[in-house]
Amino acid sequence: MEAASPPPLLPLLPEINPTVRSFLDARFRSAADLAAATGIEAEIRGRCAELQASVSDLSTCLEAAAVAYSSCLKAASSALHGVRGGISALKESTSETGVEEAVDVETEQVLFEQLPALASEVARMEMIREYSGVWKYLRSLFFISYFLEVEVLFWGYIWLSYTEMALKLDRLVGDVEDAVSSSVTGKLKSLVENSEKTHHVAIGYLKSIEDLLDSVTATRPQWARLLSAVDHRVDRSLAILRPQAIVDHRALLSSLGWPPSLAGSKFSSADSGKQAEIVNPLFSMTGDLKTKYSESFLSLCNLQELQKRRKARQLKGHNVGNQLRQPLWRFVDSMDEILQPLVDKANLIGYSCREEWISGMVFALSTYLAKEIFPKQIELLQETISSDSERTSSQARVSWLSLVDLMISFDKRTQDLISSTGFLLAVKDDDNWQRISVLSVFCDRPDWLEIWAEIERQDTIDKLKSAMEMDKNWSTRIQGTMLEYDLDDYKAPAITFSVQQGLTLLIDRARPIPSIPLRAEFIRVSASPIILEFLGCMLRRCQEAEGLTALADDNALLKVSQSINAARHLESTLTEWCEDVFFLEMENLAGVNGVGGCIFQQKINHLKEFRVEWVDKISTVILRAFGARSWDYLKNKRQWLEKSEGPVVSRIFVESVDYIQGRISKLEGSLNTQDFVTVWRSVATGVDQLLFTGIFTSGTKISNGGVERFQGDLSILFAVFSAWCLRPEGFFPRLTEGLRLLMVDEKQQKDGMYTNKNWLKEYGIRHLTAADAERIIKNRVYEA
Repeated sequence: MEAASPPPLLPLLPEINPTVRSFLDARFRSAADLAAATGIEAEIRGRCAELQASVSDLSTCLEAAAVAYSSCLKAASSALHGVRGGISALKESTSETGVEEAVDVETEQVLFEQLPALASEVARMEMIREYSGVWKYLRSLFFISYFLEVEVLFWGYIWLSYTEMALKLDRLVGDVEDAVSSSVTGKLKSLVENSEKTHHVAIGYLKSIEDLLDSVTATRPQWARLLSAVDHRVDRSLAILRPQAIVDHRALLSSLGWPPSLAGSKFSSADSGKQAEIVNPLFSMTGDLKTKYSESFLSLCNLQELQKRRKARQLKGHNVGNQLRQPLWRFVDSMDEILQPLVDKANLIGYSCREEWISGMVFALSTYLAKEIFPKQIELLQETISSDSERTSSQARVSWLSLVDLMISFDKRTQDLISSTGFLLAVKDDDNWQRISVLSVFCDRPDWLEIWAEIERQDTIDKLKSAMEMDKNWSTRIQGTMLEYDLDDYKAPAITFSVQQGLTLLIDRARPIPSIPLRAEFIRVSASPIILEFLGCMLRRCQEAEGLTALADDNALLKVSQSINAARHLESTLTEWCEDVFFLEMENLAGVNGVGGCIFQQKINHLKEFRVEWVDKISTVILRAFGARSWDYLKNKRQWLEKSEGPVVSRIFVESVDYIQGRISKLEGSLNTQDFVTVWRSVATGVDQLLFTGIFTSGTKISNGGVERFQGDLSILFAVFSAWCLRPEGFFPRLTEGLRLLMVDEKQQKDGMYTNKNWLKEYGIRHLTAADAERIIKNRVYEA
């Protein structure tokens, strides 16, 4: 009896497909799952049958598509042979008749050069027919295993999708190339035949191609080679179509008589000498001529929109900023009524014909300035530096500033021209601004901007220096008339307004610069040094007054007060400017003052430091003089034990307080309100500390008569400061609370209640410690 054949060996574990392995792991987790093996086998066979039917259907579709493409390819090949024969015959006929035209010959040469490349593309697309053979090979793999069938089906579907997309794109690209070829052929046959309809047909195909490429880019980015091949062929077609559309439109404009001639009697009348009116032929177009012109311009706009879409797709994912914007086709004063509606019809979003016309003029002028004018200005400045002639240097600076004045005036006229229609810039940003500003020359050459800023700075300083040295300009009068102040009176001298006006002019010069960083740089180089120059002048005046009189006389105080007032006014002005939108745009720029914030923030801080320093010096001088005059008053300890009849005051103390009143009253008339309040409050705090220390912390014994004397002295002090506040005792808290403790009766003293913090608080003692209260009450002498 023949032995049974052994069962087939199972494949090793590493040889099993991972998909198969995961399938088996999911279905057979334990030995008990083997009982369900028959059902699983039936399920697998059913799925295999379904997949086999799907693959058979897909194979049939692919074969049908390949057959259809083969028939189309044959028709295309015969058509290309016909085109080649027609062009050869046309070339022979044109050579016999002697018709020569440079533009047509070049176009014909381009077409002949493209035919070999077109043939190679056709040959490449023939390879797609081999996909059917590949598909048959994939079908042969169908019975390997169920899991391989899934992978074959997936990749077969991908190949089919790729093939369908490639065929669809090839057909559209072929239509574009045929349209471009027929357009060129039409121009060779007839010089007057209108090719606008052909342009529209080609552009329509190009838009359909771009729609498909957008879809492929979004869903199948791995088909990069297909995208690259189509873009390459489309670029070659556009290289013919776009120049041809421009040439056709220019020829149409020329046939209309635009632009008019600049010579002859078209512009002026020989008899009247008046300027003759020029009629724009674009406004007088009617009928077929207007339709023809509109179609021609619409073709240009459609090409522009198509190019914008293609760039956006090709640069997708890259930070391109405003690079997608390309210059629009430029024309003249018919833009608003005729051209702008056509641009809108082509869906060219963000384009204004008027802006594009102006940007064309600006670009031409900017290029001329950059290549011809500014280099000569730089040479002139360098010659003045080498010659060391003040007169020549001044002439060079004046020439530079005059040129900038003309540029700013030109920009103002262009902006008025744009806004005259009631429309603003399509997109308000630096890039668009630079397109319509001749000052954009400085955007490409920041070194020229720095030279301009240096010239402006030097010119302003030269005008202000002499004014700063004149004492009459530090008065609050201008041309003999007292300045009118509002409630916030800074009492600033006249020179402050001159400096402020100079800074305002420099800032106004910076406003037209079409770049925020360059505006900030211009202000940093030109305006900021003016502030430092003015601050240096104020510091020198204050130091001179301090050095001569130690701020002991009225004239010295007036001189310092004038500088403080000037600093306060300029500080307030700069702070207010920093809240303007013009300066807020610069706040987040890197490199402005090394940190964020207003461009003038460092200068504001310098002015504030100067003002605080000299206000403190004035207060210190007054307190030092008061202390010297009160020396004998504080050292005379016997007066606090003497018994007096009636209210008594100290003569020396009255003289000292009178000195304070005289100094502060002088300051009230010369110093600005805010800093004056700072001065008298600082003096009050110093007097409070000085008297309290001299009387209460030196162990001075005070009797009832001494309390009355001390109370009378304080009444004089409070009366003096009541001129500047309603409740002066509040600014002398230590002296007021010390007097209150001196008036404590003897019983409370013996009870020792003053050591209780709650008692001190209830008694209104808040600025003195328990130790201070104990020292004062223990020095109180009660009479029997």
